[in-house]
Amino acid sequence: MPTAYVLMICEPGSDDYVVSQLKSIPAVKVAHGIFGSYDVIAKLEEDTEERLNNVITKQIRKMEKVRSTLSLYAVGATDLFLAKSKQEEKNWKKFAHAYIVIHCEDADEYNILRNLSQLPEVVDGDVVVGLYEVICKVTAQTYNDIEEVVSKKIRKIKHIKSTMTLNIIPENG
Repeated sequence: MPTAYVLMICEPGSDDYVVSQLKSIPAVKVAHGIFGSYDVIAKLEEDTEERLNNVITKQIRKMEKVRSTLSLYAVGATDLFLAKSKQEEKNWKKFAHAYIVIHCEDADEYNILRNLSQLPEVVDGDVVVGLYEVICKVTAQTYNDIEEVVSKKIRKIKHIKSTMTLNIIPENG
């Protein structure tokens, strides 16, 4: 199933509004406010690439309060994280979460994704096309623990050139 991640910069203070609007779009599987260079991240799935592109270009990019977007299209489905994703859903409120976007060297994205899947804290991931080559989701007890995972585990993987951590803002309720 065609999948994309959309990173958004929003008008100041409007991330909750944008997240709530995104959650009303059927193709949006998850949407979160995040800390970092972007304000919101959404993961989308659609039946066809054309429908996925239409959601991004005709709905998300035209959404009120969204200033700019960066789309990362997943390349090929992977089942490396299925069991971990189910476990993460059960423990969502107990842990800190972040997306890590990764720039690779030497076109070694699939090996990097396989290495990431071996880390217990990495619960989801995809090879993507766009400004970055890999995106993964990390879950740990605290944001400090996420920082440790990124600096002591993820950045040590061979052929990773750089990373950007996008901490998910905890939702109220």
